Amino acid sequence: MLRAGFRRIFVFLAVVVGGTAAVSATLGALSGASISRALATGYYVIGSAVLVGSFVFGVRGPLRSEATEQDETAPPPPSALFRSRGRRRMRKATAEERQEGRRVSLGLFALGVGLLLLGAVVDPSRSAI
Repeated sequence: MLRAGFRRIFVFLAVVVGGTAAVSATLGALSGASISRALATGYYVIGSAVLVGSFVFGVRGPLRSEATEQDETAPPPPSALFRSRGRRRMRKATAEERQEGRRVSLGLFALGVGLLLLGAVVDPSRSAI
């Protein structure tokens, strides 16, 4: 079970890093920029977006919404045209949901920082010394 989990994480990381590289290299080639600069910029952008996602998952409150059944025969109120069908009821998040939210937030934080570091490694305007 642990091997399968590591395999899924590795595949996810390979898709994120490889997909970012492919899109960045393509856009860089189309714009006439150097490939290494395009890769660095792509990793910077995706790493920053992942860090924002980490923040969003990290600041979720202790309440979760839960859809309830709506009477099909009753006409929807006029204000419901822009909302989803059915009413939402708030419930308290379970301890498992809160713990999973923390894990996802920490995982996204680590991925975001890793992508930013990868961008710094391939950035031609930066040097290690």
